Amino acid sequence: MLEAVAKLAQEYHLPCQVSLEEFMACAVGGCAGCVVEVQTETGPAMKRVCVDGPVFDSNAVFPAA
Repeated sequence: MLEAVAKLAQEYHLPCQVSLEEFMACAVGGCAGCVVEVQTETGPAMKRVCVDGPVFDSNAVFPAA
């Protein structure tokens, strides 16, 4: 559902943020069990949902094809 909303926002050139949920074992960033791939200016990076998020720019999580 989040991906569909992100694609719709991209189509209409609207800003969009997504709030992600991942399984969190420690919730303090130590275990890195909640990482997701996010596109940054320097290329793909792995970000921890519990520390770096949970809200991310939708274009970073779901890049345009």
